[in-house]
Amino acid sequence: MRLSMGSRPALRATDGFTLLEAVMAAGLVLLTVTAVTVTVVTVSGAGARLERRMDADRAAWRVAERLRVLPFCAGGYPQAAMATGGRSSDLVTAVFPHADFARNTTAARYAATPGADGEQPGSFVTLFGEDGVQVTCVARFLTGPVGPELGPEALSGWDARSASAPPSGTLAITLSVPGGGQRTGFVRSALSRPPISVQATAAP
Repeated sequence: MRLSMGSRPALRATDGFTLLEAVMAAGLVLLTVTAVTVTVVTVSGAGARLERRMDADRAAWRVAERLRVLPFCAGGYPQAAMATGGRSSDLVTAVFPHADFARNTTAARYAATPGADGEQPGSFVTLFGEDGVQVTCVARFLTGPVGPELGPEALSGWDARSASAPPSGTLAITLSVPGGGQRTGFVRSALSRPPISVQATAAP
């Protein structure tokens, strides 16, 4: 009886993955998943920031529109009633009721000196809440529609409750919001008519 011993065929490289190849493949998959995850999170975060910025800008625009349709000042001075229904009935009372820093509050303050937020002397800063967004309004009395601004000397003693008239017939209003993309502003004169409110004139 003759025994024949044949040799086993050698394993080819294509018969399977080595441990090193498997580790490298897993690493590449992990890197791909991580990169995709980071991209998705970044895009989602950018979208959320953009939405917050747009909401903030819309809040400033709504406050601006509400102020723009107010009469420039009260029909007569001194003004006994400073507000109606929790809201000021005229623009001057809403954004520049006095020039007395002793009456300042957290939400409404007269800046006789340069303020911490950059407001100039002679300006009045009011904080409005609009749908959970804080809108900062900075008002300055101007000598006319093209300026210049009235300084603290010209505003000394102004108070809507005791004065016979506003210090000037022109106001410059600037509105901004934390995280907003741009400032909203306008200039109103006592001689100019307020813009017509679409909501106020719409048919019932």
